[in-house]
Amino acid sequence: MANLFEWPDYAVVAATLLFSVFIGIYYGFIAKQQTNDDLLLGGKSMGIAPIAASMLVTYLSAVTVLGYPAEVYGYGIQIFTNTISFLVVVPFSVYFFMTVFYKMQLTSVYEYLEHRFQSSFVRFFASFIFILQMSVFMGVCLYAPSIAMSAFMGLELWQSVVGLGLCATVYTSMGGLKAVVWTDVFQLMMILAGMFAIIIRGFIKSGGIMEAFEKAGQHGRLELFNFTVDPFMRHNTLNFFLGTGFAIFSGFATHQPQVQRYCSLPSLGHAIRATIFAMPLNVFTIGLCLLSGIVIFSSYAGCDPMATGTIGRVDGIVPHFVKTELSFIPGMMGLFTACVFSASLSTLSSGLNSLAAVTWEDFLSRIPAMKRMSPKGQANLIRFTALAYGVLSIALAFGAQRMGSILAATITALGALSGPLGMVFVMGVLMPFVNKYGAITGMVTGFLSMLWITINAFILDKSHIPMPFSADDCPTQAINSNLTMAHVEELQFPEKLYTLSYILYPFVGGIITGAVGIVVSLFSGGICQAKNINPKYLHPIVRPRGNSLKSKEMEYVTNGHYTRVIPAAAPQYAKISPVSPTSSQYYSYESPTHSLVLANGEKSPIDDQSVRPLLYRMPSSTSNRN
Repeated sequence: MANLFEWPDYAVVAATLLFSVFIGIYYGFIAKQQTNDDLLLGGKSMGIAPIAASMLVTYLSAVTVLGYPAEVYGYGIQIFTNTISFLVVVPFSVYFFMTVFYKMQLTSVYEYLEHRFQSSFVRFFASFIFILQMSVFMGVCLYAPSIAMSAFMGLELWQSVVGLGLCATVYTSMGGLKAVVWTDVFQLMMILAGMFAIIIRGFIKSGGIMEAFEKAGQHGRLELFNFTVDPFMRHNTLNFFLGTGFAIFSGFATHQPQVQRYCSLPSLGHAIRATIFAMPLNVFTIGLCLLSGIVIFSSYAGCDPMATGTIGRVDGIVPHFVKTELSFIPGMMGLFTACVFSASLSTLSSGLNSLAAVTWEDFLSRIPAMKRMSPKGQANLIRFTALAYGVLSIALAFGAQRMGSILAATITALGALSGPLGMVFVMGVLMPFVNKYGAITGMVTGFLSMLWITINAFILDKSHIPMPFSADDCPTQAINSNLTMAHVEELQFPEKLYTLSYILYPFVGGIITGAVGIVVSLFSGGICQAKNINPKYLHPIVRPRGNSLKSKEMEYVTNGHYTRVIPAAAPQYAKISPVSPTSSQYYSYESPTHSLVLANGEKSPIDDQSVRPLLYRMPSSTSNRN
């Protein structure tokens, strides 16, 4: 493949790469992040705007740039339905789950499962599912930008995968969460710049906005809703609402990268505002990507490169458009490659940072020798863990090219396992009667079922044929189509099951997990055990009567930035005493019962099973009381 780059293109790519690496170097060495909290939670000092941007682009960055336009180009605009699901599901996730998880201040969200179900196995198995899911997803995200690099820079696909993967891995292992978040912000700006360039050029070539939409509509690309009820149809409205709705819920409510981000904010109010800010940002960004797919299709309507055989896969349409329609502008191919490249860096950074966090918190930190390491030694171990996962992602990237379109591959990688993983949190937070036996059997059954379906679908390789492309306006000599219609055989069970729409994978996995978990819990005494659950692990609307956190305030105190109210479930066991003989204003509060702390106006439950001291400043009028 010929190298199409000129010196302006190399300059743009080099500048983007150097800037990304500088972010990692700055937060890894100059800012001297030496502790686990610095690397994994950003020191809990992140701002709302960068976290909102990071929440948006964590999952679909490089995939967004290449996959969404290609999806519209080949299959139509039905994919936009998932933004409607996003607007419905995210407020639900915030109300029912963020309010519970934020107050626990967990580095690994899977620690919640151990406390809620009183089972280490539930925590470890959920962590294992996340590690498997995220590793496959990062392999897909590494494969996606390699398509563009191969098209423009004359590299073989394997060279692009290895080169980009090594670069991203080295950068990611330096910077920690702060570097990841600020690279996400940079990535979002690059995505918007690339999309605007494509859209403007596409409208010019198509003859204007109205002409572009008219051509797309004539060829069936503007069908937004399809109310056919068929779980084996690639896309229809019901499949989208059920499948992407559950996937988005799992991603925003219970997935480690997102929980890690909103826990890096200083208060629950900040976390809620960041999530709300991310909602219109998501619709706007995805809308631009879909619009670029419309204008690309309209630009080629009548003489389509898929119909002429110029490209063999719809995934290659965006690089092809940039190469044929924007290459006359110096540096434009470099800008687009840098856009995809920086997007990949940010996505990999998010995944690697989260994988390192889960591996450390759920596995390595339990090893006595690891716990005795210095904070700096632990931070270096976390960096090495991220490096190891980067190498694994490179290996997995080579399998992504067999999974159909890159967008379908991404949703498959996330969706097949997000169903069981998300449902176990639903059972934990909203179903008090579900016990550890139900959680374990439900999650294992759901995981094995979806693994079975996904692997067999991968082996069966029933790729969906895109919508028709036209070559009616092409010169006769230009037509050399290699797009053939495959003979469709009527499959029987169980092969028919493997053709289930990939969009439904999260929903089906969740239903299997929930059904098994509920039945097993009911037959193993779950209802009787519900009253013994610590209510802090349940949403307030489902807390059993007589087992609540109601208590009287003991003191209303202030200490500069913090405002704290410390009530106790059993005040007679409380003890308030001076911290030191020289201080009459600072006191320590101890209680063998559950307590509440109100920090920055947000209630945060604290499990005081081991009697944890809390410092606060008494008001001057009561400073002499003991």
